[in-house]
Amino acid sequence: MTSDNRLDLEFAYTSHDDSCKDLYSPYYYCRRPRGHDGVHAAGFGSSRLRWDHRADHPPRMLS
Repeated sequence: MTSDNRLDLEFAYTSHDDSCKDLYSPYYYCRRPRGHDGVHAAGFGSSRLRWDHRADHPPRMLS
């Protein structure tokens, strides 16, 4: 599992254009860098979500 500290750094240094954008919901998409290993993640603190890729949500649905 990816630590919260590592995710904070990834989010801080990954531009919107370079982020994964795997869709969790209309309001949450993966903020990790494109091509990352492991789970997708979005949000901060107690609102942070982590999820595995879902087959019904193709990557890069948001552009």
